[in-house]
Order: sequence, then structure tokens, then C-alpha cells
Amino acid sequence: MITKKPWFSFLHEKDTSVVDETYFNPNDFEWSEELERKINIVREELLLLLKSNQKEVKPYFASAMMNAPEKWKSLSFYFWGIAMSKNAINSCPETISLLKNIPCLVSASISIMEPNSEIKPHYGDTDAIYRCHLGVEIPQGLPNCGFRVGYEDRSWENGKLLIFNDAAYHKAWNQSDSRRVILLFDIIKPEYAEQKKWICAKVRGNILWQFISEKIRLFKGKKNGFTKVVSLFFAIIYLLLLSSYLKSALLK
Repeated sequence: MITKKPWFSFLHEKDTSVVDETYFNPNDFEWSEELERKINIVREELLLLLKSNQKEVKPYFASAMMNAPEKWKSLSFYFWGIAMSKNAINSCPETISLLKNIPCLVSASISIMEPNSEIKPHYGDTDAIYRCHLGVEIPQGLPNCGFRVGYEDRSWENGKLLIFNDAAYHKAWNQSDSRRVILLFDIIKPEYAEQKKWICAKVRGNILWQFISEKIRLFKGKKNGFTKVVSLFFAIIYLLLLSSYLKSALLK
């Protein structure tokens, strides 16, 4: 059997001759119905967590992706296979229980876009995942608040899932006067399930390098042989760490 190889933004150039998939139908995922049905429980837990734990809400580090600093924020439960905030996880038992029933889940966080903000068009880290958004607090629909993958715009909806290809060109905006809150989570596609640990390690390694290069102007925005080698070096370190840290990881 031939193992399919995933695409990674830091390793591969985008083949513009290939038309990317954009959105996926939530009804094709057996766990989606229960998650949407229990949105009131999820919303109550997440909003209470945000209200009581503002110190754990952090701006996204890549400020160049935003139209204004600190307008895209998150509070992470799991980040590419590793548990992040024990306090957040313990504060949302029903939400975490629902997430743990999703096969091959590797990331989960509360994602916040403040009023009058925009996430600029970009490609995600890899095509090995389904990226999922569950609407928790959606102030408005299109055209003021929305999401574009490829050339198709969609609105988030309270209590509804939006699932898309993070490797496709996409952007988001919130031009309303209120914040937008979603539950964001990533699941490894079935065809890549056996490569789950290495996929997570590669993405984490590249994100660490992005964080470092964001602080060092000499490397900012660069993608060349050196940056690839450094990202892969960090990926190997993360893979070794994951192998010895499975008690707090999702990669058992």
C-alpha cells in the first residue's frame, strides 16, 4: 500500500495548477450532530472560561497576519497533540468530553476576533487536517463578519460547524462592533492517521521557528533551505518530547 504524503507550507511550494478543496460538509462527520446539539453547554463553559481567565487569552504571535496587533486571540486546550492549559481543560469538562470523542483530534482552542479586525489571506500549515470552526458567539453574518476559502465566502453561525481545508488560501474578517468567538479544532484526515505524531511534530517545529523568526528581523518571512532544516530540527526535538510525554498528549 502506498502511503500518501501530506503537504506542508514550510517544505513545499504551492502547486497553483491544482484546485484546492475548500469546504467540507459537516454531515459527513458522525460526531458533528452531537457537538452541534450540545452547543448551549459548550457555549456556557467557554464563555465562563473566557470571563474568568482573561490572563490565559493570548494574541496570535504572527502579528503580520492581522490588520491590527492583538485583535486575533486564543486560549488553547490542545496544540498539535499536547495539552496546553490544565486549568482550561478542567474548567470545560463537557466540552472536552465531546472533543475527546472526535477521532484523531490534535488541536482545540477558543479563537477570538475582536471588532473591526481582519486575518489576511494565507495558506495554513498542512493539508493533512480538517480544520473545524464551531460558532459560539457570532455577532453578524455576511458581509460584515465572514470567512473566505478560495473564492467562496461563508458566514459563521451560532451553534453550527464550518469545516474547511486549511491548506487552501483563506482569510477571515469581523467588521462588526462585537467580538467573534468560535471553538477551533483540528483533526487528522483518515488517510494520514498513521503519520499523526510526525505531522504534529513537523507543524510544531515550524511554528516554533516562525515564532523565533518573528522576533529576529533577519529571518522574518524567509522560506529557504536553512529555514526548512531548522524547522525539521525542531520537529525532531518535538517528536522525541512527545514520545516521552504521552501522559499529557493526545497522541497515545
